[in-house]
Amino acid sequence: MNLKLRAVLSSLAFAIVLMMFPVASGAIVVMNGMDAIQSYWLQGVFMMLSISVPAIFMWITNVKPAQVGFVGVEKGSARTVLYFLPVIAAKIGFLFYGINHDIHTTVALAFFTIAIGLSEELYFRGIILRKLRACFTIKQTVILSSVFFAAVHASQAFSGAGILMVALTIVNALLFGIVASEIVMLTKSIIPVIMWHMLYDFINWIALAQGTIETVLIIIESTIMITYAVYLWTELPDKQGNCTRMSSQRRQTHEPLRAWLS
Repeated sequence: MNLKLRAVLSSLAFAIVLMMFPVASGAIVVMNGMDAIQSYWLQGVFMMLSISVPAIFMWITNVKPAQVGFVGVEKGSARTVLYFLPVIAAKIGFLFYGINHDIHTTVALAFFTIAIGLSEELYFRGIILRKLRACFTIKQTVILSSVFFAAVHASQAFSGAGILMVALTIVNALLFGIVASEIVMLTKSIIPVIMWHMLYDFINWIALAQGTIETVLIIIESTIMITYAVYLWTELPDKQGNCTRMSSQRRQTHEPLRAWLS
């Protein structure tokens, strides 16, 4: 099989596996008429369970945590990504117009968003980004992984969200995925984007801004994010991955399962 196609199909398989967890939990929430707090806990548990798949993959293929980005940021890279200030600026405004102070909701949301941040970043900016990078240029990898990330967020439809909300979620996820992938490519670490992802989702759910104020804040956020994405894009090198080398390494393992997964 063509190695680029294999990398894409393997990445797609991981994306589909991850999507199964929120789809399943969303369906359970809808069928059982669960309230918001119950929904957060259930979906958080399912997202935590989803981490078992990449964990097993890493064990089978002898991939170390450092190889999927669990390392500190590369020296000097924080300055390149402007010390992550744009992603903070994009969301901070939402906190000035009220937040949900209910302790039960806050705790459930904290668990839910921690689970989402860990699982989605491990899958997309850890496993999938690594797979695609082996055969594609950095910029191609950023786009491909972000498209997969956006497609997975179509699973929102199974949680009872309307079509417009699902469409907006997909577009927002595409932009988020591009920026997150760019940051990982430039810093060589997924730790900052895990933290950002957790806080980003937490603020989204906890903030009370509505109506015109919410619309203005979203426009400001989108403008900052698009500008940041364009800036980071100009900072990316565009080196090609080495599929030939990867193929050679596979032949030397003599382990079919490990060769396919790696």
